[in-house]
Amino acid sequence: MENAKAKEKKKYSVPALENAFGILKLLSRKRFSESTVTEIANALSLSPATCYRILQSLENLSIVRYLEDKKRYTLGPYLVVLGERAKEHLDYISVIMPYLEDLTRQTGMTSILVNKIGEEKLAIIAKSEASDFGVSVSVGRHFSITDGSFGMCFLAYMDKELREYYLKQAQGLKSFSEEDLQLIERDIENLKKTGYAITYGEYIKGLCGIAAPIFDTRNKVEMSIELIGFTSQFEKEDLHVKGKLMKEVADEISRRIRSF
Repeated sequence: MENAKAKEKKKYSVPALENAFGILKLLSRKRFSESTVTEIANALSLSPATCYRILQSLENLSIVRYLEDKKRYTLGPYLVVLGERAKEHLDYISVIMPYLEDLTRQTGMTSILVNKIGEEKLAIIAKSEASDFGVSVSVGRHFSITDGSFGMCFLAYMDKELREYYLKQAQGLKSFSEEDLQLIERDIENLKKTGYAITYGEYIKGLCGIAAPIFDTRNKVEMSIELIGFTSQFEKEDLHVKGKLMKEVADEISRRIRSF
């Protein structure tokens, strides 16, 4: 299986950098937004001494902040500056946002833009929430690449051996049986034919999603867009109409970002 991972991307490892980034990603999660050294070290399988040294370096750079009264660490103020600077250079988000807003107006569902983070993670990087009884989401929330219809958009266009490797790791919202893996392969074939994927309560009970992949200039999946709603509001069969709309929008976005 290492061969499958190697085929996806040749990996160069800088442990200190990876550990520092792992700490930042952990602190970005609501559950760990204020954490002690021990909690961070345990969550990331780091030694407390290593974890403390990295936190000290990050604190000196104002990338994390130490809450003296609580003896806990949280994300630091300089990340706000970095985030604003990053947004200024991510032109494609300003291009895609109007599409998300229009999708939400047309469907009454929350729309999101999802980006791949590293090899196995995804993150919500933009959203347009439905105002009336819509699903609420958080920009920055991380998921496994095996999660939901948005994850299916990435899985569908990778090597099958690597796809099975990720699915069998059970790192996401659910684990998969052999029967599930066969169903996913069927769903992937449907996605490639129709241009969209649908989930209906399989990953988070009560939620449904329709997603479509966005391709870059190399014809690789760069991002995916998804509509999210409550299963109580939408019949599964009715979601295919929205799926066709999602494919049209994703194709148009793909054409536009290829011009950057």
